[in-house]
Amino acid sequence: MSTSQELLARVDELLPAIAASADAGDRDGQLPDAIIAALTDAGLFGLLAPKEYGGHELDFETFSRVVQKISAAQPSAGWVGAFLMGASWRLLILGREGQKQVFGDKGFVLGAGAAAPITGVTKVDGGYRLSGRTGWNSGSSHAEWFQVNGILNAAAGAPQVLMFVVNREAVQIVDSWHILGMKATASRDLVFDDVFVPDHMAALFGPALEGNSAGHRLHANPMYHIPFLPFAMLEVLPVVVGMHRGAANALRDRVQGRMGTLSGARAAERAPAQIRMAQGLARAQMAEQMLAAMVAEISAGGSHAADPKHRAEIKLRASMVTTFCLDSVNEMARSVGGDSFRDEAPFQRFFRDINTLARHAFLDPDTAAESYGRLELGLPVNDPMI
Repeated sequence: MSTSQELLARVDELLPAIAASADAGDRDGQLPDAIIAALTDAGLFGLLAPKEYGGHELDFETFSRVVQKISAAQPSAGWVGAFLMGASWRLLILGREGQKQVFGDKGFVLGAGAAAPITGVTKVDGGYRLSGRTGWNSGSSHAEWFQVNGILNAAAGAPQVLMFVVNREAVQIVDSWHILGMKATASRDLVFDDVFVPDHMAALFGPALEGNSAGHRLHANPMYHIPFLPFAMLEVLPVVVGMHRGAANALRDRVQGRMGTLSGARAAERAPAQIRMAQGLARAQMAEQMLAAMVAEISAGGSHAADPKHRAEIKLRASMVTTFCLDSVNEMARSVGGDSFRDEAPFQRFFRDINTLARHAFLDPDTAAESYGRLELGLPVNDPMI
């Protein structure tokens, strides 16, 4: 059995416990410690980590399938898992000294962070000082390292965007995560109060956008040479597609067991329920196929990988797949019945979570389409991730 098959089998064994922890996660605003421990023991956080540091260095297809499985059981767990696994790819932006520090002897990195930059960055001898506040730091409850983008305004020349990697002990985590959906992601605010970051824990962000990060290029595997934005889409989109599958499965289970409140008839015998269930399951497969095609395309790289228009197209397609999944779940909601919106019902969580996650800035279809359209017409864009 290959390592990929082994990890996928371990995930399957964990799915009942992951699903059963959803209520506790929603209540506490973070995944239970036991779930993070189980994912750690299963070796999942080293899935994308270089073998040089003790990781598995597996492929994006395995990563996507793992995230989809977890997200179909519990979306918040899939989201946090994707970003904690993805940290072993993202933090390779650092140079050799920084990489060795964050990986240590674990073979993986538990890292979280946010894309929105802070502006309180000052260059000092031996490093930088950071001050500011960032939101949306998913996985903050269990992260050991935080990445934050910062804008350094030089005395001369254009401002520089750098990525800084900061130990958990150096930042203040604010209990700010109170929201309708994705409750267990612990996407809390971080406060940086004159935090010193040494030079080796910082790197220019611009080269990473083009797949030319010096830190990533220390590793020969081509999967470390893709631009930052396509990789970010590989973290985000499997969660959306996975939760869509979870919603379709929840609808199927509900139709099989539901009795009409007024009619007393079995829902499984009614044509509208049959139709919406069948359509939901078929659309789930369609979404998985669209995602698989994107994963294969991004994995293949090629000469177009650093083309801003291609990055904009990937972002647009990801947002359109998200809209497809969102509309599908909302259509399914017409057939589930009122009981499926009780707190204990699985469907309501998928409904809340996808309606929340679809509003993520990375997945906004209008801004993504505008950027791609402007580049297609030869016009400049102002999306900092493109």
